[in-house]
Amino acid sequence: MNHVFSFLFFILVLCFGSNQDKCHKNTVVFQNNLSVSHSVLKVHCKSRSDDLGEHFVKFQDPAYNFSFHDHLVLTTIFKCNLWKGASLEYHRNFTAYEGAPIYRCGALYTWDIRDDAIYLAKNDKPEQLMYSWIKG
Repeated sequence: MNHVFSFLFFILVLCFGSNQDKCHKNTVVFQNNLSVSHSVLKVHCKSRSDDLGEHFVKFQDPAYNFSFHDHLVLTTIFKCNLWKGASLEYHRNFTAYEGAPIYRCGALYTWDIRDDAIYLAKNDKPEQLMYSWIKG
């Protein structure tokens, strides 16, 4: 049984590992559209293996984004914390990206950060309201 697992893993690495150059990276984008408050958006994202640190995005500044390949074996998950407000008194913690059971290439997750809530558009499809802000 152990040999079968090793053989299947080897086949996966050959199939997907060699295609990684052909596979476009997935991208997660955070756009500060806090048009009423004009407050700074604080973003902190991390996965099992990468802590991307804190990033501050001013209203109407270029978006903060990061790109990556999905992990071959483990599901790629990026959890993010967002803060907004004059004293960063509003926040939200959520999963900004979760990989699919099949290796994903070129996914685009655009998070539109507004005063009323947080919206998501996947792969240029219409955005959906995902999260409300939490005060405190």
